[in-house]
Amino acid sequence: MFRLLLLILSLVTLPAAANAQTFQRANSEGAIICPADGLNAAPPDFTGAGCEETGLTELNPQGRHLWLRTSITLRDTILNGQSPLGFYIAGKASSRVWVNGHELKNNGTPGPDRASEIPGLMDAVLYVPREILTSGENEIIVEMSGHHSLIELIAPMHALGIGEYSNPTLLILGAYWPSLITFGVFLLALVFFGVVALREEKREGPLLLALLALAAGVQLIAEAARGLLYYPYPWHDYRLISIAVAAVCTGLLLLAWLMQRFSGLNAVQRYLRLGGVVTVCVSIALTTPGFDSKAGYGFLTASLFAAAWCALWSWQKKPGAMTYLAISAGMSLLLLVFQGEFLDFYAFYAFAGLLLFLIQQQAAELVRTRREKREEAIRADKLELALAQARQRTAPEQIQLVSSGRVDYVATDTITQFKGAGDYVEVHLEGGKTSLYNGGLSALESDLPPTFLRVHRSHIVNTAFVSALERDASGIGRLLLSNGQEVPVSRRIMPKVRSALAEG
Repeated sequence: MFRLLLLILSLVTLPAAANAQTFQRANSEGAIICPADGLNAAPPDFTGAGCEETGLTELNPQGRHLWLRTSITLRDTILNGQSPLGFYIAGKASSRVWVNGHELKNNGTPGPDRASEIPGLMDAVLYVPREILTSGENEIIVEMSGHHSLIELIAPMHALGIGEYSNPTLLILGAYWPSLITFGVFLLALVFFGVVALREEKREGPLLLALLALAAGVQLIAEAARGLLYYPYPWHDYRLISIAVAAVCTGLLLLAWLMQRFSGLNAVQRYLRLGGVVTVCVSIALTTPGFDSKAGYGFLTASLFAAAWCALWSWQKKPGAMTYLAISAGMSLLLLVFQGEFLDFYAFYAFAGLLLFLIQQQAAELVRTRREKREEAIRADKLELALAQARQRTAPEQIQLVSSGRVDYVATDTITQFKGAGDYVEVHLEGGKTSLYNGGLSALESDLPPTFLRVHRSHIVNTAFVSALERDASGIGRLLLSNGQEVPVSRRIMPKVRSALAEG
């Protein structure tokens, strides 16, 4: 109902270049409908058997082929304007239109059955020449049929009227575009939580939030589709079904995420309980007339279950549960107060705000987790270095070094540093002795115990002999060894060296 009112309001308030747009709807009372008896027949005289008087709000062409006669009272402000005029017809029907006896362009092709009917647009505007209009009442005759309807709506016809010619989808979009701002948030949340779900070990929570963002985005696009696309009227049924399914799924996914976060139950227990809620929501949605009501009551049911469980978790003193009690209870209250308006507009802002809050929370959690993992890695490296140093003191390793014509096995605890010298390596020993061997530092580095650290492209030092680390203003540093030697430290690996020495 609210979307119907918005459409009518949009049509009534079409913008003009200089002055407020004028638009006149068909007179709501005194309309006559008659059954049609063939394809491409001339309009009847509306006095035969089967004809009856009706109001436009009761007009229902779904599964029928009929004729309608009504009138539109036009003011001089419409007739004296300069802009072209159009006849607007919005509803689930194909139609042929006559204004004061002049036939306009068809909106699809009405017919006596599904095979002969060509579906018209859900929202169409037909050009009306000014010269066929008169001040005061103008006769409107419409042949219409709706054999391609998938579902039967309570109010399938939304508007008939004459006004300045304009794109009807853009007029409807004017009511929806503020909500479309939230689509960027839903897309951001879908990507963010989707990536988190793929990369992190605990995937269920982020995956549920990614699906929640997807469901909210689908509902938003389905809501705004009438203002984004020209579509034939049978698509309107799929649009309404999409809105209802997405609204219920949004509520259920929020509930599933809350249960995963606060319930403390295992996955089987949680989803068995959630299955019961799904059954209740689906039953209510299927038995409720009207698709606005189906979407609203289905979402409300899930939201009330969420509020009830959040109240229980709050009573159990679970941190954060009170916040989500306020959120779920607030959504339920707003839906009861604003009804369809809440799902059409306010729900998108509510979910966008919630998802932005959860993105911030998840980002903070990721930073905290990364920091903890980094600290754990530092502690593990520190333990490994301590163990390596202990092994070196009690049972030092030996490394094989090759020179011309001989192979030496040197205990690593006696080596203070290795220095690259072209295709050779200088080995500096604790007593000050230096020897030259074949090979390069890169090949040698992989064979050394963890107590050895490469601090420069030409230097590997034994951290057991480091007595100090100095750093100048440019960022370049040097190590002072216990035997008085100095070893340069490159700026690029200075943080790693500082960290390694701190661990040692």
